[in-house]
Amino acid sequence: TPYPDDLIRKHIDEMAIPYCQRKSCGGLVKPEIVFFGEQLPAAFFANRGLPAEADLCIVLGTSLTVQPFASLPGFCEEGVPRSLINQEQVGSLGSRPDDVLLLGDCDDGVRKLAKACGWLEELEALWTKTAPKGAADLGKEAAPKRSREETIEDEVDKLTREVDQTLKLSEEHNNRVRKEFGDSRASTNKPKKLEASLTPSPGESNSATTPKIEPEDGGKSEKDKDLSHVYPHFDKKSTL
Repeated sequence: TPYPDDLIRKHIDEMAIPYCQRKSCGGLVKPEIVFFGEQLPAAFFANRGLPAEADLCIVLGTSLTVQPFASLPGFCEEGVPRSLINQEQVGSLGSRPDDVLLLGDCDDGVRKLAKACGWLEELEALWTKTAPKGAADLGKEAAPKRSREETIEDEVDKLTREVDQTLKLSEEHNNRVRKEFGDSRASTNKPKKLEASLTPSPGESNSATTPKIEPEDGGKSEKDKDLSHVYPHFDKKSTL
């Protein structure tokens, strides 16, 4: 059921949620569009071939990725101009010689098209009548819009500053960790004092301070030591 225009404008101005006026319904008022995931109306499929009869095709403000709507520009005959007014190139638009791409803000693109057709004053007058209160002067009060290159440059500068800040924080953290672990290692790696001096004090003999070193070979001769791994019986005493 259509909802009265004056009531919907009132709800928009008051930022209120409109409900159906029928007591038997009382549901939310839905705009006359197809939401993502909803079934397209039968009228769409019945008129799907109309783009083939068009003299001009204008596509704006879309990612052109959801089918079957995304296929409509492709139904235009070869030689029919197709104009894309969008932030970026989408679909197959731009692949034909007669395609025209106006990349950027959609409002700016529409104004350029209206100016080229001599409709700019009429467009602005219609906008003033239909726009919400105070919206007619928004374009005049707004700051000058930046170009796409300037916007990209700003984003690159922002990312660079964030990366530099992250690297700075990481470096400070690493330095702090190195300092803390360095101090702890320095305290644990200090050399212990020798309990006994290697140099004997006056009145002490070398035998008291110098440890007795036992030979590892148990006093064996060089010949026995060299052959003991071959002739184990050399380690046993002779019984003769």
